[in-house]
Amino acid sequence: MAHRFHFVPAFALLGALVAAPACATGGYVYRSDRPYEQGRAREVERIAHENGYRDGRSAGEKDARKGKSFSFERHDDWRDADDGYHRDFGDRDFYRHEFREGFRSGYSEGFNAVARNRR
Repeated sequence: MAHRFHFVPAFALLGALVAAPACATGGYVYRSDRPYEQGRAREVERIAHENGYRDGRSAGEKDARKGKSFSFERHDDWRDADDGYHRDFGDRDFYRHEFREGFRSGYSEGFNAVARNRR
């Protein structure tokens, strides 16, 4: 009976190690060097997404009009992902992540809208 208890700490440690990567891959987490209330983080997220969407929509429409293939990754705005960023927004990587999400969405909508109308 005493031998069973040796395995309990080993199983607990194994369980913690297996669960940690699963939690870490749950999505992007906002981290900043400045403590913002939840509303401020949402505002920065909204601004970044809107800026990215606007730039992506324009780039997608231009690419479709010129007959280029669908590829948002070729654009400097998508790679840089900092159009409209201000230092007081906090974490630049968070801003870039949200900007790229908006850019990808805007590019797709812009490209597809022009492509549909050209058919």
